[in-house]
Amino acid sequence: MQETQSSKAKSFPITFSDVFGDPNIGVFSYANEKIAVLPAGISGRKLKNYRDALGVEPYSVGIAESRLIGIYLVGNSNGLLAPHIAAEVELQRLESAGLSVQVIDDKYTALGNLIVCNDYGAIVDPRLRTTTVQQIEAALGVPAAKATIAGLPNVGALTVASNKGALISPMANEAERKIFSTGLGVPVETGTVNSGVPFPKAGVVANSKGAVVGAITMGGELITISNIFQGD
Repeated sequence: MQETQSSKAKSFPITFSDVFGDPNIGVFSYANEKIAVLPAGISGRKLKNYRDALGVEPYSVGIAESRLIGIYLVGNSNGLLAPHIAAEVELQRLESAGLSVQVIDDKYTALGNLIVCNDYGAIVDPRLRTTTVQQIEAALGVPAAKATIAGLPNVGALTVASNKGALISPMANEAERKIFSTGLGVPVETGTVNSGVPFPKAGVVANSKGAVVGAITMGGELITISNIFQGD
């Protein structure tokens, strides 16, 4: 799938993309205000596309010898969280980007599905141990709160956030949207990705400079994504 520039409203670029032909880009990639991370073996063209869309330097690395970067990795401008199953050489590659990397020693390893965060706060899976949550707060430099969406604990899969806004699953009710808006310090909007998928993390990788969306994202979804992530 060839990427195309879809929008530059208010100088906020949004680009359609895939990773290894899969439109679930949030499963395979991650970005914050300083870096983007894509799987080992990704093409230089794809790295350039992320660089142009997000305005950050992209890095190519595996996590636990896997391509599932967005499943395992999460963080903000202060640091990255990686699961204990990540290899030392992978951690060193991430540290070469200039960010502190904190290894989370918890039985749950899919950190990208369990945690959603930005530079203002974090919402985490309530199954995480209190000591793990404290470790997350120290590494990211933000307060963390436990919450669910429609009774589901995988808040990282059901939400994607930047420093401008957050897109949350349409399964979230009004009270939950308020919890996430307060916890992340940004406006929250409900929406789907990739032609109706109710797990926003799967189809959006965003920061305050731009966004990459899954290649089969529909027009109405794109409007919602643009409105919430481009901010004022």
